Amino acid sequence: MLVSLVFYSLMPPLVKTAMRDIPAYVAVTVTNAILCSLAFVVAKAQGFSFTEHLALDRPSLMLYAAGVVLAVAIISYYKALELGPISSVVPIYGMNLALSSVIGFIALGERLTPAKAVGLLFAILAIVLLSR
Repeated sequence: MLVSLVFYSLMPPLVKTAMRDIPAYVAVTVTNAILCSLAFVVAKAQGFSFTEHLALDRPSLMLYAAGVVLAVAIISYYKALELGPISSVVPIYGMNLALSSVIGFIALGERLTPAKAVGLLFAILAIVLLSR
C-alpha cells in the first residue's frame, strides 16, 4: 500500500511538468499505454489467462463498464491537470474516495458506522479546504 501511495503521489507532478510541452491527450495515452503494457506483463508473469476470465457474462460486462468509466475519469483528470494547479485538481479528484465509499454504503449495502460517517465528513471538509 505504501508503494502505491508514494508512486501515485509522484504521478501528478511528473505529468504536470511534462504537460508544459505535451498536450494532455498525448500524455494520458502514453502513460496509460505504459500502465497497460506493464499490467499485461505482470498478469502473464503471474500465469493469468485473459481469455479464460473474459466473456459476455455479468462480471466481464461490469469490468468493461468499469474500463469505460475509468477512461473517462482518467482522461478528464489529465485535462484538469493541464488546465489547473495540482493543489486544486488532485484534492477534487481525490474526492472519488469519499464518493466511492458513499456508493458502497448505498448501492452495495456496506455498513456505515459512526466512525466512517465522521471520517467521510472530515474527508469532504479536507478536500473543500485543500481545493481553494
